[in-house]
Amino acid sequence: MRKDYLKYTDIELYQDEEMFKYNSDTTALGMSLEEMKNRTVLDMGCNNGSLLLYAYMKGAKRFIGCDIFQKALDLAEMNLSKYTDNYEFHCCRVQDLEIEPVDVVICNPPYFKMTRDIKEDEYYKRAMFDESMPLEDMFKCFRKFCKDNGVVYTLYPANRFVEFYQMAIKYKMKFMSLRFVYDKKKKFALRFIVKMKIGPMTELNILKPIYIDRGDVIFDED
Repeated sequence: MRKDYLKYTDIELYQDEEMFKYNSDTTALGMSLEEMKNRTVLDMGCNNGSLLLYAYMKGAKRFIGCDIFQKALDLAEMNLSKYTDNYEFHCCRVQDLEIEPVDVVICNPPYFKMTRDIKEDEYYKRAMFDESMPLEDMFKCFRKFCKDNGVVYTLYPANRFVEFYQMAIKYKMKFMSLRFVYDKKKKFALRFIVKMKIGPMTELNILKPIYIDRGDVIFDED
């Protein structure tokens, strides 16, 4: 186990060397969260609780984390307990979670398609590959856990945008804002971050992009 800090903050974060760790996706999604004063937040696949800590910084009041690994939840509890006691954790598949709908749902999902036999350890496979939470399952969970007036924040590969958009239409989730994430050394966008609500697709705000530069996450707000 090692002690780090939530990037660009003074929030302490403990991580396990054997498990999937905080990365630029976590930073980009966490820093894209908007004010959520006194809201209840669910992180679908919370790992070590880093996104819940970002939600804490944005004023959230109650925190719910779900993960299939108890070891991850123990870390999340260690990390959250320094700042709040208003949390609960559930060790199960997100698809099997049973809670009341919440104000805010966050998800940094496994999104790579399993195209070959992967020999890496189980933590890595579950954290990275979408067989553990297919895209349609993810949208079913968004509808199940998000209040009618709630919001969802998530991130997905840019080259799967059309598939994601079609699923949003199918499950009647509307885009409120959209932001693409680029690696400065690459030609095409890597990811997109989207804020959604329940309802038919209408107009949306396309925000300035985020850039990844040698691990640094840079918001183009100038």
